[in-house]
Amino acid sequence: MNKILGAKQVAAVRKILSGVPEASTYTPVTDSLNRAAELGEDKIAAVLTSFSSMPQSTTVFANPALHKVAVDCAGTQITLNIRSFAIRGIISESEIVAGQVSPASVIFAGLFGRKPETDAAGLDEEALLSELIDKKFYNFITTRRESLTGKQRLVNQVAEFVKAFPEAGPETAIQHFSTLRKLSQPNQKGINGTRRPGALLLELIATHMENVAVGTVSVYMRHQLRENNALHPQVLAMRATDLITEHQKREKTAFQTAYSLLLGRDASTVEANILERMGIIQAHHGSAGSNVVARYLATLHAGAVSDFFVASQMTLDGDRHFGAIHDMTAFINQIELLDTEAREDAIRQRMLSALPTFGHPEIAAAGRSDEIQQDPRPAIYFNPFLEAVDNGDIQLNDRQKKRLGITQRIYQLAFIEGFVRPGRENEPPLRLTPNTDFGGWAVQEGLDIYESDRTLLTYIFRGFGWMMDAREQLQLRIIRPVIPPHPDVIPAPTDDMTIANEVVALHDRMARSNAFNG
Repeated sequence: MNKILGAKQVAAVRKILSGVPEASTYTPVTDSLNRAAELGEDKIAAVLTSFSSMPQSTTVFANPALHKVAVDCAGTQITLNIRSFAIRGIISESEIVAGQVSPASVIFAGLFGRKPETDAAGLDEEALLSELIDKKFYNFITTRRESLTGKQRLVNQVAEFVKAFPEAGPETAIQHFSTLRKLSQPNQKGINGTRRPGALLLELIATHMENVAVGTVSVYMRHQLRENNALHPQVLAMRATDLITEHQKREKTAFQTAYSLLLGRDASTVEANILERMGIIQAHHGSAGSNVVARYLATLHAGAVSDFFVASQMTLDGDRHFGAIHDMTAFINQIELLDTEAREDAIRQRMLSALPTFGHPEIAAAGRSDEIQQDPRPAIYFNPFLEAVDNGDIQLNDRQKKRLGITQRIYQLAFIEGFVRPGRENEPPLRLTPNTDFGGWAVQEGLDIYESDRTLLTYIFRGFGWMMDAREQLQLRIIRPVIPPHPDVIPAPTDDMTIANEVVALHDRMARSNAFNG
């Protein structure tokens, strides 16, 4: 890994990047319209005509409710309909949980619509893509570019930015340097359907990995400044360069180096594995807002690749998207110092409006019946972290235990006990299930990731999901898939209980008196 690509490998990479997945041929609205016309159903045909411009369905992502499992909620049996996750119907979340696939293999499947292979000459497509991603990331420490004060190394420019704005989050650093990148590159080709797909994908990967480096390095530098705010920008740049160079020498992947930068120190193998599982699962997010923006910009033929990522990232950080993680931080900070009774009153009061990291606007993650939908991702993120706590691989301080204990009590009140709205005392309690942000916030709290940096891991991996969407969008203008995904990418029912067991294990842990004492 992390070696200079040879001529044979370069040719192989170009050949791989030139391939695109097959476009979806699933057109249920058009097919139904034709059938209605055949049957003489004029009224039905008239209604369907108004939907005839609706897009074909995506072949990238599907997450139907696939698993059913019963859990005990304070003596009441509740059946969870667990959503599934699959990239192009090729790689499922159970394979990720079992450690059977690497980030590169998941990304490859999403970008190319097939699993990576090794050809007759022994060229490993997964390794080649991984090496390409690593190379574009590690280029950061040698890249020089014009700035407001002249041409200099990009790492030094990031250091000056962080020193000047020590409270700025990584998203701000990424957006700032994306603008400077645009100014330094005249006559950009941007994103459009006339570009060779391989050249476009190469630029997408290079741009995103530079953004990842900018964001994670800015986080690392802020860690350094918290320990000593008198550090000179040159010292910040030197320390970041030393860490990155050392990781590169040890043949760490770009992602593994990013975990260390995010933590502000060398990530242990256990910590890296926890973050990697959480990141891979977030590589794509269905019809989420940021993915819609990525599709829209690809269709609009964005003038600069930088704009594609910045606009998608801004949507990712919106209040109706991953802003829930920041909402959870604010809520925990608000109730942390209250006594137990006042804290529980505050939680119950918040449940009457919008409880951060619980419920979902597009799935039935809330209800009074004995069935409710469950996002499996909190459990997928949480369980390896809890195992590490039990094994002593991660040590929690008293404040972390208290804050994580508060999240556990929120889980108990929102889902296990449920709550009754005024005037509906004769009805069953309303229960809310946790969403992906619940697990993302809690695990990063336990890993001591700074509060403002808890959406960056998602950005690192989601960028590749945006690339998947852009490549599909340049073939078919889907924008936001509103028709169910192509049948070929919907996971088939299975007896594999891996994900159901993950969800039950977390539920049982959260139902006990103290989940975080190991």
